[in-house]
Amino acid sequence: MGHSLVDIAPRVVERVQARIQSTRTVAEGLQNQNWADDIQGGLCLIGLYEYFQLWDSAAEILLSNEEDVHTWKLEASGQAGATTFEPWRRLWKAWVPPKCKIFLWLAIRNRCWTADRLARRGLPHLEQCPLCDQTDQTVQHLLTTCVLAREFWSRVLSKLNLEDRVPTLEEDCFANWWRRVVNKIPKEMKKGLNTVIILGALC
Repeated sequence: MGHSLVDIAPRVVERVQARIQSTRTVAEGLQNQNWADDIQGGLCLIGLYEYFQLWDSAAEILLSNEEDVHTWKLEASGQAGATTFEPWRRLWKAWVPPKCKIFLWLAIRNRCWTADRLARRGLPHLEQCPLCDQTDQTVQHLLTTCVLAREFWSRVLSKLNLEDRVPTLEEDCFANWWRRVVNKIPKEMKKGLNTVIILGALC
């Protein structure tokens, strides 16, 4: 059985005018992520979580050539699909302020305005990483492969006897590295370590 948008993100739907809810088609909402502009006012923390879940799910939707109707199908079966944001549970259950969670969500989704993102839009940007002089200027580089980042994580993880989990030069995905770090530690330690990693990423 499928799920409506109200079932998936009730707090987000509350922030959309009834007129728009009744007239906006799925195709119109998905074009350039217009559905996000329909949200009026602020969202609580749970509302933000629902918003991020919707964003990830909407990014996976491919529209067919069939006539558009006011339904929300995240998969061909009509079932609400699972989010592609793999570390969401580790992120949202950590003991950190909401603004830290939101920043890291943006970083993992490559939504931070680092030099590579500025370059794609023709905006002024540095040609090299200001911390290590490498030409890689993605947010993934800043969080994992940058010399300064690797030194930072080495110092942090050595205090926890996790020296073997320091990012390597081949690590090109912060989320994958994060999973590797917490993969083999005892369950009771995971939440605390997740908190350390999130706060460390903001340093």
